[in-house]
Amino acid sequence: MIAYAKFEVLRTLHNVRYLVFVVVMPVVFEVIWMKQGPGVTAAMAVYAATGAGLLGSGNTIAEDRATGWLRQLRVTPLSDRAWLLGKIVQGLLTVIPGVLAVVLVGTFAMNFERWPLLVAVAVVGSLPFVLIGVFAGTLFRGKTAVLALSVLFFALMFVGGVIGGETIWSYAPTYSLMSLGQHVLASQPIEAGPLLNLGAWTVLAAAAVLLRWRRA
Repeated sequence: MIAYAKFEVLRTLHNVRYLVFVVVMPVVFEVIWMKQGPGVTAAMAVYAATGAGLLGSGNTIAEDRATGWLRQLRVTPLSDRAWLLGKIVQGLLTVIPGVLAVVLVGTFAMNFERWPLLVAVAVVGSLPFVLIGVFAGTLFRGKTAVLALSVLFFALMFVGGVIGGETIWSYAPTYSLMSLGQHVLASQPIEAGPLLNLGAWTVLAAAAVLLRWRRA
């Protein structure tokens, strides 16, 4: 499973579209809007975590299903359980580059003291997005999955207030993760509400994945 996850992570990191979308773009937006304060860094960390979480595994699963590679994997010694765990680990690991880039740029400009905690919160908090991405990858094939995940990504950005400035839905996982990041940067205690909301999204996404993955 470890070797498989490593292979998939390297495969994702060699994808130029991934690097532009979840590493370069949030850093560029952060630099443009940095004068608005530390909240921009928290928002762009959520941008990177959500984008990489949704697309990191979801995109490759959909591609593997479309090309028939997933069927080939099932005749190898790699078990279904190891495959699923490998995809989840891949999704979490591919979140790190974008989040780390955003946080380091923000720390260089604004001298954050708790930046390692922000990285940890963003990466761990990306789990529901990773699971949603895995679910979408097992539900759709090829470019259809990329389109569906891209639409979902931008919807979560807007309703959660990450982009646009106004929060439309306070139960959006993006809003909860951004709220946690803002508390970290402000050296404030982490509240239970956002944690519980992210936990609920994680449980729901995990249940959806378990119901769907054997049909992938």
